[in-house]
Amino acid sequence: MTLLTLEENRFMTEIILRPDAKGKLNLGELAQGVSSYRVTIEDNGKLTLTPYTEIPFSDKWIFENKDLLEKIKREHQTNGQLSNNV
Repeated sequence: MTLLTLEENRFMTEIILRPDAKGKLNLGELAQGVSSYRVTIEDNGKLTLTPYTEIPFSDKWIFENKDLLEKIKREHQTNGQLSNNV
């Protein structure tokens, strides 16, 4: 099911997942490229999953060097290889 959210004026896909006998949800292809999720639990029971992808420890220094990170982002955006969200 596709929904239009008014507050963000964007389309979202809504699906129904059913937990197995142990209460686990299988995200299948939805979890492709994701290494973990942050789960936000609201008072009304609504769960929001925010996907995360960790980086190797050996690459951490790139993200700690803001000048280098911005240079890499600019180069990738110029080449069309990186979205504005990174």
